[in-house]
Amino acid sequence: MRKARQEDRAALAALMFDQFYEKQELQQQFSGIDPETARRIGPTVLSLGQGYFFSRGDVFVCDAPDGGLAGALVGADPRRLSRFGPVGQFFYALRHGRVLRDIPNALLTQIMRNSRPILAVHSAHWYKRYCGRPYYIAQFAVDKPYRGTGIARELLEGAIEHAAAQGYPAVALETLSRENVPMYLHFGFKLKQVYTCGDFTEYRLLLPLLSPLSI
Repeated sequence: MRKARQEDRAALAALMFDQFYEKQELQQQFSGIDPETARRIGPTVLSLGQGYFFSRGDVFVCDAPDGGLAGALVGADPRRLSRFGPVGQFFYALRHGRVLRDIPNALLTQIMRNSRPILAVHSAHWYKRYCGRPYYIAQFAVDKPYRGTGIARELLEGAIEHAAAQGYPAVALETLSRENVPMYLHFGFKLKQVYTCGDFTEYRLLLPLLSPLSI
């Protein structure tokens, strides 16, 4: 595992888009947009959003033997992030991404409109009920060919060690995929909340790092 460099951003965005395009969140964001167009503009949108974390957080990656990326994890101090969570990242991209000018305004408007249900289910501050200042894992993905090879463990354990070394009392994350919950439980996370809004259910997990900690 290593810290990502600026030149990794395109590969990072392509990895994240490829891993999550068939998931509920990106399917919602690109709803009504034909798959060919979504795959063409999606990595561009995500790449600009990555700049948000390059400037405000940590981006860790694992290299693949072919020179690509086998996996990536994005984390940050939540006090440095927008209260709008994933949609805040998109707004950041709109303000800072000149490349988005090549994407028709109608498509950008549609993506923003599609993002509203995701914003509705997501609370950027749910963890404050349990811990005021956790380290926050915002994105985590392992390329399909490298799942089951230890990449996920390397990234998660590396991020947890990084958070502990920085003195964070806990690590927080959310997932919209129920099937991901057992993996996080295996690493010691506790499922603290399950919140449903419309068609989306968010699973909110916390891993204590310091003791005693009443979470």
